[in-house]
Amino acid sequence: MKHVFYSLAIALIVTSCSSLKNIKVSQIEDIWFVYSPNQDLNHGSEFEGEIMLQTFDGKQHDMSRNSKLSVSSADLARHGRSKTYTIVKKSSDFNEAKCALTLRYNYKDEEFVSADSVMMNFQGPLRILYNGANGINGEHQRSKGTPLLWRDGKDGDHGPHGTNGKSAESHTVHIWKDQSFVYLHATKISSGDIFKYQMTIGNGIDLDFSGGNGGNGGDGGDGGNGKDGELKGEKIKRAGDAGNGGDGGNAGSGGNGGDLKVILHPNCAEMENYITYDVSRGRAGNPGEAGKAGRAGSPLTGQQAGRAGWNGTHGQTAYSGSNGSYSIFIEDFNIEDYNRR
Repeated sequence: MKHVFYSLAIALIVTSCSSLKNIKVSQIEDIWFVYSPNQDLNHGSEFEGEIMLQTFDGKQHDMSRNSKLSVSSADLARHGRSKTYTIVKKSSDFNEAKCALTLRYNYKDEEFVSADSVMMNFQGPLRILYNGANGINGEHQRSKGTPLLWRDGKDGDHGPHGTNGKSAESHTVHIWKDQSFVYLHATKISSGDIFKYQMTIGNGIDLDFSGGNGGNGGDGGDGGNGKDGELKGEKIKRAGDAGNGGDGGNAGSGGNGGDLKVILHPNCAEMENYITYDVSRGRAGNPGEAGKAGRAGSPLTGQQAGRAGWNGTHGQTAYSGSNGSYSIFIEDFNIEDYNRR
């Protein structure tokens, strides 16, 4: 693991990504993840990091936005192809600090794979991100053009439906502290699964148990235009019919917010004022727009006009989820019971 953030001197010798278009896997000596350990690195923290590649000639390259380099991790969520990441690790032990990631560089049929990790320092606010995943949007369909070989315009494709947002799971959370850390013990009601978190004293806690938003329906594609009537030699070609517009995809429904019960130990009763939460419902997605009919071909004099097409239909609307519930209590409990479980 190499986690010392690069200095200006190192940055000056880093080769731009544009020179790496044809780099071969056989030229790669190592790939690793670089980040500053002085950032807040706790559950739910957003932080900055870069992906570095070194070739056997000693040159180092910033690969963070290179399309041939991918990052996979169950512990970290990347924001698109940016250098920003969020720690989403679910820990089964309070001191579990390692966030694993795998780096893959692909060129043609070759692949270079490297494993690395980010170590949490438990500093900064603790954000428990148990929100339901958002639904997937349906892809908008392209319009059909005038056909090359046939007379009639093609029908527009239907927009795919948006998928439903996921509901957040309900949990019971116990919170206490010692001289150095605040501890959070979360129990999933449906399965009894347990997750454990900690943070340095003096920070707040944000609990996100909101439902996922529904996906948007995809727009239907416009129908293609029919060809105009024409006289080609002694052959008369009819005016082409217009293509129909595609239907819009249905919207996905929103997920439900989770029910959340928080129990504070009296030794950290003051934390009640430093806990924020979100158990709101997920909103419904937007239905897809209907595709428009194409234009019928114009007839020659005396010819029958091409058939007009039909516009598609709009996608159907969906429903938002239901809000979850939140309750907080200050109650004495045996801390050791939750340290052992």
